[in-house]
Amino acid sequence: MRTVAAYNRQRWNIVEHRNVVGEYRDANNWTAQINALYGPGTQLLGYLSQAALLAIGGNMVLHHQLSIGALVAFFLYLNRFFAPIQLLVQQYNMFQQGQSSIITLRRLFKTRPSTPEALDAVVLPPVQGEIVFDAVSFGYLEDRPVLEDVSLRIAPGETVAFVGQTGAGKSTAAKLITRFYDPSSGSVRLDGYDLRDVRIDSLRRQLGVVPQEPFLFAGTLRDNIAYARPDASDAEVWEAVDAVGLREVVSRMPDGLETVVHERGQSLSSGERQLIALARAFHAQPRVLVLDEATSNLDLLSETRIEAALDVLLAGRTAVLIAHRLTTAMKADRIVVVDAGRVAETGSHDELLARGGRYAEMYATWTAGMELAA
Repeated sequence: MRTVAAYNRQRWNIVEHRNVVGEYRDANNWTAQINALYGPGTQLLGYLSQAALLAIGGNMVLHHQLSIGALVAFFLYLNRFFAPIQLLVQQYNMFQQGQSSIITLRRLFKTRPSTPEALDAVVLPPVQGEIVFDAVSFGYLEDRPVLEDVSLRIAPGETVAFVGQTGAGKSTAAKLITRFYDPSSGSVRLDGYDLRDVRIDSLRRQLGVVPQEPFLFAGTLRDNIAYARPDASDAEVWEAVDAVGLREVVSRMPDGLETVVHERGQSLSSGERQLIALARAFHAQPRVLVLDEATSNLDLLSETRIEAALDVLLAGRTAVLIAHRLTTAMKADRIVVVDAGRVAETGSHDELLARGGRYAEMYATWTAGMELAA
């Protein structure tokens, strides 16, 4: 509503709303007309049939050609014949809605997943966290590749940050690791297992994902933090809360962990939502952690708190950071610069600065912006 008011779109939105409501009204009027014809029509047909039966049957009873009991039986049979027809007409709207729902469900059930599980998929055992991109290429459209011939190895327990321009393919690489998509060519392997050859549930159980915009579900804080393991004890949930520095936030809530939050966490700040997402990831105890620009939309104070939580969260895990801010990238053991879908260079922060390549240009631009802001 604020966006509509800010751009002075009230008049256009009212017209659009009236058009939509008008189409809905026309459809309901058409349904009412059909009901007005079918309902009284079937009732009239039933009454005329009863009148004809009584006239003919009564005449036969008077001439001793039919008994009164037989006439009553015929009358009851006629009523039982028309009763289901009249009931079907009365339920016409419900029948149409049910038929539409069945068609929608059939279309949904026929939709094939974009990452089908192989029939001979194996259960992924507990992993150490080695990730290998082997000549990986991928594109959302066949003629527009996002990643081209990417080869990269991430060692177990290593923290690697992907940096680059918007649209370079950083987030796409993260989605391939979590197997939201499969590569067009090449393979992504975890501890030597091709992700296409393992059961998806056994893979996702060992992954933790913190997106740029964390999604909070309608429910309590506890439900959102313990989302991966709903049967966890309160002590385990509090351990995750303390690990990311969320206790102060929870203590301010009127009902603590039982405080109900709205869907998408609209009653919370961006920093609080991000801390809850980090607590959720910590509570899941993943072996591989993927953070997709987890600090890009935060103020400096919130970013500082998130950075402190990340130090705890990344310890002892293989981590892939999709970094928008170079301060996040500098925390990584290794930085991978992605440019136009290819790995341009890799190395530590100091090594990449010494090379004077693409990362050094990005860092110089970033430091210049910081100086201007100061």
